[in-house]
Amino acid sequence: MKFEPSLHKLSNGLTVILDPMDAASTKVVVTFDTGSRDEKPNEYGITHFCEHMLCKGTKRFKDYNEINDFISDNSGIWNASTSDNSLKLYGRIYSDNAPVLLDVFSDMLQNSSFDESVIENEKTVILDELRRKQDNLNNKVYEFINNKIFAGKYPTYRTLGTEANIKSFNRKQLKLFMGRRLSAKNCVICVSGKIEDKDALLKDIESKYSFLKAFDVSKNIEEVPYVPDVAHYSIKEDKNTNFSIVFPELYKYKEENLFKRMCVRTFEDWMRYNLYNVLRQENGLVYGVKSGSWGPNEQRLNGFSTTATPENLEKVVSLMARTVNDVYMKNHITNDYINRYNNKMKLGDADFLESNEKRAAKLISYYLDFGTLYDFNSVIKMSNSMTAADVIRNSRGYFDGPISILSNGADYDTDLIKVWNENIGDLSQQNSMIITKDDKCR
Repeated sequence: MKFEPSLHKLSNGLTVILDPMDAASTKVVVTFDTGSRDEKPNEYGITHFCEHMLCKGTKRFKDYNEINDFISDNSGIWNASTSDNSLKLYGRIYSDNAPVLLDVFSDMLQNSSFDESVIENEKTVILDELRRKQDNLNNKVYEFINNKIFAGKYPTYRTLGTEANIKSFNRKQLKLFMGRRLSAKNCVICVSGKIEDKDALLKDIESKYSFLKAFDVSKNIEEVPYVPDVAHYSIKEDKNTNFSIVFPELYKYKEENLFKRMCVRTFEDWMRYNLYNVLRQENGLVYGVKSGSWGPNEQRLNGFSTTATPENLEKVVSLMARTVNDVYMKNHITNDYINRYNNKMKLGDADFLESNEKRAAKLISYYLDFGTLYDFNSVIKMSNSMTAADVIRNSRGYFDGPISILSNGADYDTDLIKVWNENIGDLSQQNSMIITKDDKCR
């Protein structure tokens, strides 16, 4: 399956990504580079509210049902979403009918009614959505931990908003906000699927989206402070404790750090593999070990997670610390393991190439993050060029940052930070980089 997307700029400044592929369906995504990240506290939730109202009818379609029925009649499905940094209209449709989605999304953006009575009804719906999120246990844990280690500066409720904000929004406020935030300059349209005539498609998009005005839209990319802590969310009825040991990310989320971050992800997989062998295969203390990330891109935390009974926590953490020391200082990753890791990833690469949904999502997110076109083939080539020396060199300092232990579930009395520090030893970088003769340094 080929991957040869192309990047285009229309006359009004709108960005178009065309991703031709041999598929019977086409994915269409219209994204604006704006989200709850860009809202002021008294506006929290307004982008999400606008997203709802875009779906509630236009001059052409009286309500959501008419929009949905029309797209369904043309063999398509659609939805909309809001996140920290984006407002999206997206859908997947039988390829011959791809212009239908482009047409309907254009109509929604240009002619949505924002009817006052519908706005009042939708307040109840969004308040229910907010309450359901607040009542969800996983969200409660997530919110608690974020407040602890990010000084309350990374609120998980921000996208949905607050009850007071949701109740206060009116038609004038919503329309003014849309007018300020939706510009041709921060709009990206991606079409991934069967494309027979690129020029004709670009001409069609230019015609349908010429109504978007071109103006600069400010972005609020704030550095969220990291406050190291032991954050535990007690769940009295639980028998196990889920916990994660995390550290600040080594390299900033920038395109020039892509290879270094790739090396770190490979190191994390190697470390997780060794932790799993020690904790489960050799000692039978846990079911599994995962590596993961926490927090926003600008202040990402990385580390390892597992689940254990409170009485086993001290032993588990001490074994984790000793294993980390051994693997980091002596048991270095090998080229054979890297080859095995890359081979393991090939099925996921194939899934990506065969899915217009995944391709479109990656193309848009990469462009929004870095302002360039994602080059899958270059990334694969980069991954295949990675050596053990690269991974070792670029993972030095992984455990140097201030540690946090994030947990939820059954309570425990063990001082996990103390146990970790007593068993981790000296992770000195001195003499810790062993490179065999067949390793080539980058």
